[in-house]
Formats: sequence, structure tokens, C-alpha cells
Amino acid sequence: MYTSIYRTAGEINQAMGRVYGYMGLATLISMLVSLGVGTSPDLVQFFYTGIMHWVVVFAPLLAVFGLSVLLNSDPPKEVAVLALSGFSAVMGLSFGVIFAVYTMASIATAFMGAAVLFGTMSFYGYFTKQDLDSMGKFMLVGLIAIVIASIINIFIGSTVMQMVISALAIIIFLGLTAYDTQKIREMVSTNSTPAAEVSGALTLYLDFINIFLNLLSLFGDRK
Repeated sequence: MYTSIYRTAGEINQAMGRVYGYMGLATLISMLVSLGVGTSPDLVQFFYTGIMHWVVVFAPLLAVFGLSVLLNSDPPKEVAVLALSGFSAVMGLSFGVIFAVYTMASIATAFMGAAVLFGTMSFYGYFTKQDLDSMGKFMLVGLIAIVIASIINIFIGSTVMQMVISALAIIIFLGLTAYDTQKIREMVSTNSTPAAEVSGALTLYLDFINIFLNLLSLFGDRK
């Protein structure tokens, strides 16, 4: 049985270490799946053309909803980690086409850039004494705005608008990284369930992946 009393600083740090560990595992799985699919012409043809293209596009939306419902039910650690791993594999499949479109050097550069930016903002969110609630609410409004703009641009097809959306998305997800890190640290300070740690890892994973993909979209060199 898990307690909800306030944990010591050492216990909080250990919990956050596990959160980052689960996030790192999810990121690794996504990149391996993405690499495996994106570098195979046959798999690219199968997954990114015809009806399968739309299955791959919308599968992560259904998967993240199912994962959220599962984590809210407070499953055992093994089940929660396995579910996160499965979701990250689906996510990797959804953006595997980047390895067919962008140069390997661009992908590596964007990944390292995202890691540095994410690490900096997460460090800030972890240690700052400032309440980031107001910033987080502002970033969430901005996130809704860029989602709407992205949907509109599907029909417009403007390259310039896509560049602006990508630039704004990077800023928004960097802000969300700091905000989410602070909130996750507060959550694990009183919630000792494995599901809480995996839920935190999912949030940070989505922040990092979106920073990476938008950096690649903005600065990546296409083949």
C-alpha cells in the first residue's frame, strides 16, 4: 500500500530519477522503432501510404488516451512501464518517416539540440523557487492556438506558416517542460505510486519529442 505523506528530499530526488529513467526508456524505444521503420523502404511503403498512413497518424491519439486511463487506475509498476513502452513504440512508428525524409546528421543535431534545451528547462523547473503556474497556463493556451493553426495549415499548405508554427511550438514546449517538471516534482513529493512516476515520465517524454520534431522541422536538411 502506497502512502500519500510528504516524502523526504532524498526520496523525492529518487522518485524524479525514476521519472527521468522511464522517460529515457520511452525515448530510446521511440527512436529505435523510428529508425528501424524509417530506414526500410518496404516498411516506409507499407506504413506511410494508403489507409495505413492514417492509421499511423491517429494511433498515438488513441494510445495516449488509453494510457492515461490506465495510469489513472493505479496499475502495478510493471504494467505501467510496459504500457508506456508500448505507447512509445506507437509514437516511434508515427514519426519513423523522418529517417526517410531528413539526413541522419540533421536528425542527430536536432536530437542533441532538443536534449540540451530540454535539460536546461527541466533543470530550471526542478530547482526554481518561483511558482510557474501562470506561465504554464499561458503555455497551455499557446499550445491550443498552435494546434488550431496546424489544422488550418493542413488545408492552406503554407511553408512560411509551418515555420512560424514550429518556432512557436519550440518556445511553448520549452516553457511546458519547466512547468511540467515543477508539477511532477510536487506530485511525487506526496504520491508514491509507480503510476504517478510513469505519468510524469509520459508528460516529459511528450515535451521532449515535440521539441525534437519541431527543431527538425525548422532546421533539418531534407534528403
